[in-house]
Amino acid sequence: MIRPGRKSASYLAAPPVDGGQPRLQPPSFLTNDEQALFTELVEACAPQHFVKSDEPLLVAYVQAILVSRQAVRDAGKDDTAALSLWEKSTKLAASLATRLRLSPQSRAEPKSVARHLPSALPRPWVE
Repeated sequence: MIRPGRKSASYLAAPPVDGGQPRLQPPSFLTNDEQALFTELVEACAPQHFVKSDEPLLVAYVQAILVSRQAVRDAGKDDTAALSLWEKSTKLAASLATRLRLSPQSRAEPKSVARHLPSALPRPWVE
């Protein structure tokens, strides 16, 4: 039921009572940056997208993203070690994104993708 007016702090702090599962929470062993990215990713998806068994993969994905970002910041002009680290962490992140269904290609249904492809045939109603 929709309540008119401002919402109280206790109303906003209470979890929604919709019968669904709560969102996945970041594990306590993660750093502050890792917890922030973990929460950002979980909140960007539907509440039922991730389940508890996805937690290790999601933690690895978050850590790979942060390592990749740090490698870019640390890379000098001819820093092959940082470039190698960036390349490996980016490949790992891309692979994990597909497994976690975070990449566009892994979220799309093959049948619906085929329906949205442009046709090679001319449209008779367009001149």
